[in-house]
Amino acid sequence: MSTLARLQEACTVDGRRAVTAALPQSASAGMQAFAQGGNAFDAALAACFVETVALPMKCGLAGDVIALFQVRGGPVQALFSVGPGAASLATNTLEKLGPNSVGVPGAPDGYASLHKMARLPLERLVQPAVAAANNGVWWTRTSLSYLPESRELLHKWSPDCVYLAEPAPKVGDRLHLPGLGALLEEFARTGGELFFGAAGAQLVRELSARGGFLRQEDLQVRPARIVEPRVTDFGNGARLFATPAPTHGGLLGDVLQRLLAGEEDQATVVAEIRAAARAAGREGRDQGTSLVTAADEEGNAIVVVHSNSFPRFGSGVVLSSGLVLNNRPGRGFDLQAPAGSPNAPAPGKTPPTTLHAWALEDRHGRTFGGTPGGINQLPWNVQSVARLLQDATLQDVVTSPRWSTDDSGKYSAEPGAAIDVARFQARMVDPLSMRSVQQFMRIRPDGSLQAAADPRTNAQACAVY
Repeated sequence: MSTLARLQEACTVDGRRAVTAALPQSASAGMQAFAQGGNAFDAALAACFVETVALPMKCGLAGDVIALFQVRGGPVQALFSVGPGAASLATNTLEKLGPNSVGVPGAPDGYASLHKMARLPLERLVQPAVAAANNGVWWTRTSLSYLPESRELLHKWSPDCVYLAEPAPKVGDRLHLPGLGALLEEFARTGGELFFGAAGAQLVRELSARGGFLRQEDLQVRPARIVEPRVTDFGNGARLFATPAPTHGGLLGDVLQRLLAGEEDQATVVAEIRAAARAAGREGRDQGTSLVTAADEEGNAIVVVHSNSFPRFGSGVVLSSGLVLNNRPGRGFDLQAPAGSPNAPAPGKTPPTTLHAWALEDRHGRTFGGTPGGINQLPWNVQSVARLLQDATLQDVVTSPRWSTDDSGKYSAEPGAAIDVARFQARMVDPLSMRSVQQFMRIRPDGSLQAAADPRTNAQACAVY
């Protein structure tokens, strides 16, 4: 067996219940929820909560949540929970980073809304994450790699935060976050109203001390809503379900339609679609993101994308508890847009976001998927779904070569990626070296499951028979 074949086999699992997550420990928490009698929603939430502690630079209770799911084999639905702009945006200057970039958290209400379809109490689902916070999580090569990228930002706005402790951490060192554990326990008691009381007052107090303008009345919202997905029909029984605007799910469907119509140059089509979205005020820019999928034998399935926005460590403002505050408004709105334009900052307005999740329905069943990656969420999802539409296996898709872009319009490519390297002057990188975390969960027509996780990072797929 070739090295690639062995890798593909190791990245995919089959079973009756399955979880994929960005870390083995979060996937294990999901499997533990199954073992305790939970369903796919329990498993996904337990995995998400562990990620809020083990990857606090990417996601957390002060971030946002979007999801795509089905209940007992029913119709695909979307959940959107991104906080609106603060009331004082009308009289204050929004910035990309720092205290004046902070947005209203959407994550608590997003998680709480998904919990309505779960079985186990929140108190039980947060337990693995609380234990991890109190006992300490290990710095991994992946999590540690995010620290140098954000060190300057953290020193500016949160110089005393736990993530900058001296001596500098090494791979294998433990990070204790009891404040996040306590916050998760409070969330288990209060759900979507986590920041309505004392936790919100503490957030505003620490943010105001740094000059931020978010106020406690801004936090008295429940932004989660369940909506119909954007559906793209490709013919021959193939349909794509995606989270709708203001996520980039609609852009994903637009790109794939053009590719299937014969426009085979992925990079050109993605660039044109993104440019049109930018002109219409529909393009967001995020990066600090993580992802979880889960499914069970009852036909429940879900993909969750949760995020602190861009860059890692969100706004750069970290509370004494270790909670990282998001900068969704600062990053999502166009700060130069004239008032009244589609993407101009405004009180109560929700910024667009690159976050999106999708599900492809075809003769193989329904495949739920997504990836973190900021502006590369769209290119990477395009590349994966395009291969699935060409009848590629999950094993092949999860390890297939990828190309990416950056904010400056420069391209990079792994050997064999579907891009004209010369035309786009793509920088060649090593095989499987991009920091994508693609994850897929397929429900076959017979009800059995296959899950796949990207081998490029620590992502893990777990299943039981």
